[in-house]
Amino acid sequence: MPHLGSGITWELNGRTVFATPHLTEAKISVIDMDSWETVKEIETGGPGFFMRSHETTNYAWAGVFFGPNKDLIHIIDKNTLEIVRTLKPAPGKTAAHVEFTRDGSHALVSVLEEDGALIIYDAKTLEEVKRLPMKRPVGKYNVYNKTRYVEGTSH
Repeated sequence: MPHLGSGITWELNGRTVFATPHLTEAKISVIDMDSWETVKEIETGGPGFFMRSHETTNYAWAGVFFGPNKDLIHIIDKNTLEIVRTLKPAPGKTAAHVEFTRDGSHALVSVLEEDGALIIYDAKTLEEVKRLPMKRPVGKYNVYNKTRYVEGTSH
């Protein structure tokens, strides 16, 4: 079952696609918004809950929120629909809820644990820039993207 509230859209080959993780299966569905046909199902490390992108990046970020691989974040190329990298920000801890800065230059990943962190990644190089220790961080870190309906942000 797809988690429709977490889905994101972007342009792919002149058409708008919608992508969303599944709550009970290890996959992400990518759907053509005109025909409602499934373009691709991307196999992941486990069921997911959150998926995000930004109009200025070539990547979509999807967490594996449930199960033994809850510490993974998959980086998906929005043009090829392939996973190009899998991050493990904090082994054994839940990594989720990616948000982007207003300009899309950085992705913010929450480690949702008592001894968690907010981890900032460079959205182009996919490298960690900074780690801020926090207690169970989660939130709408960028209201601008939400209120302006920036592509890649669920609303």
